[in-house]
Amino acid sequence: MNDKLRKDVKLLKALQGISYKEIAELLEIRQDSFYNWLKGYYEFGEERQSRLIEVICCLKE
Repeated sequence: MNDKLRKDVKLLKALQGISYKEIAELLEIRQDSFYNWLKGYYEFGEERQSRLIEVICCLKE
């Protein structure tokens, strides 16, 4: 699931120009932590994954 979310986040940035910084702020995590997650250094837990799914859905609209 984390890999799919990473792909979705990268698509948001590429297609809609939404910055990783903005997504990190919406998730209420530090920007460097978000970049580390994007690079695959660690995985988000279920709660954070659910929150990211909500953020992605809102930003896609």
